[in-house]
Amino acid sequence: MTRIRMIPVLLLAACSLDSSNPSDGSAPIVVIDAPANGAVVANQVQIQVSAVDDFGVDKVEIVIDNNPAIVLFDPPYVTVWNTASVPDNSTHTILARAYDVAQNVGTRQITVTVQKGTQ
Repeated sequence: MTRIRMIPVLLLAACSLDSSNPSDGSAPIVVIDAPANGAVVANQVQIQVSAVDDFGVDKVEIVIDNNPAIVLFDPPYVTVWNTASVPDNSTHTILARAYDVAQNVGTRQITVTVQKGTQ
């Protein structure tokens, strides 16, 4: 009969013994919950973003057509975009950037079309 000797092993996966200096190399995961990619929008458009990170989300920036719109520091990450000043039947990009405490950046981008006669 063969004997198997079990030796306990301590595994340290993805953690640090020095918790005051976390080794965070992962960017936050970002989702634009609303509006949907490719949506037709008008008037006041609610932009809703979800962001998660294993070390915590520091802030979320929302950028419309390469112009910073708002920086949000606490969830829910929601703002309203007034489309009154943009041309009818025009396409626009909405970019969400989430930063964690180590300043890693996660992004998500969608495109929407503004049609003034649509709600």
